[in-house]
Parts: sequence; structure tokens; C-alpha cells
Amino acid sequence: MPQTRTIITGLLLALAFALLVGGCVSGGGNKPTVTTGSVPPATEAPTTGSTAPVVLDELSTFKSKDPFKQQALPPASTSTTGTGGSSTTTTTGSGSTTTTTGGGSTTTSAPSGVNTALHSLKVLAIDVINGTPVVTFEVDDTVYEDKKEGDVVNTSWGQIEVVDINAADQVVVFLHGSETRTLGVGQEFLK
Repeated sequence: MPQTRTIITGLLLALAFALLVGGCVSGGGNKPTVTTGSVPPATEAPTTGSTAPVVLDELSTFKSKDPFKQQALPPASTSTTGTGGSSTTTTTGSGSTTTTTGGGSTTTSAPSGVNTALHSLKVLAIDVINGTPVVTFEVDDTVYEDKKEGDVVNTSWGQIEVVDINAADQVVVFLHGSETRTLGVGQEFLK
């Protein structure tokens, strides 16, 4: 049995060597094939639309936001009044507009460029009245004064409960829906 394996292995090696040498001598066997007959000519695919390069910024609708920049800024505008008839309007690259009327009236407005928040919660003050800590806070431009722990306030943003007031650290914990917010005096939560 071992002799048969040796003979078969030798024959396979000889066959592989013959194929390798035969391929090298005849040019590697990579000869192009020649076909006779009619081959249709190559045609260009039709093009549709513009072949001008597209600037990727034109297609993007994503605008990144800086998490450390205040997102709600009111538009700045000033106005002075005078008398006159003609007016001149100037628009700068930032989008601000200046209108000057002949009699000295000037109006300047600049867009804020920032989306305003829908709701806000801000702690204005934490005090102690008759040994009980109380908090004064503002929700959507409405001030709620001297609320103590456990007080529930109905606001334009929904019910907000005062859960805990730490007068020493000047921190209060609010419950709004199922979310808790811990804010210090002067801090504001925007949503």
C-alpha cells in the first residue's frame, strides 16, 4: 500500500511539472483568442441630465449645533424715528438689514439665526421662610413664588412638582412628567 501512494504521488508531481513547463515554453497559455464573425460595434450609453459636478453642501440639510451655545436668542432690532420721504435699505452678508429714511429715521434688524426653545424652566431664588425652604422659579415667562417641597404647579408646560429643596447648596429637584430635573439658582432648562 505505501508503494502505491508513492507511485501516485510521483505521477501527480510529474504531471504538474509537465504542465508548468509546457505553459512556460508555449508563452504561458494566455494567448488572446481570435473569433471570426461579425461583432456589433460598441456604442455609447445615452446620458440624461446635467454632467456638471454637484456641490455636496447644496444637498445637505443637516445643521450642527454647538451644545455650549445658547440656542434661544431674540432677534436684535433698533429703531429711531425722524421725518423725511426717501429711504435706503442695506443688507449685509450676515442677513442684517439697515433701512435709512431721508429725514433721519434708521431701522436696523438682525436675524437671530437660532431656533427658540418651546419651553423653559429656570430657578430664580431659593430661600428659607419660617424654617421651611422655598423656591421661586419661572416657567415660560410665568413666575411661581415661594413653592415648598411637595407643591404641584399647573403650568403652560404641564404639571411640575417641587420634589426637594436644598437651601444650603441652593439646588432644587423638580418632577415634570416622568423626568426629574435638578437645577441650581440661575440655571435654566430649555426644551
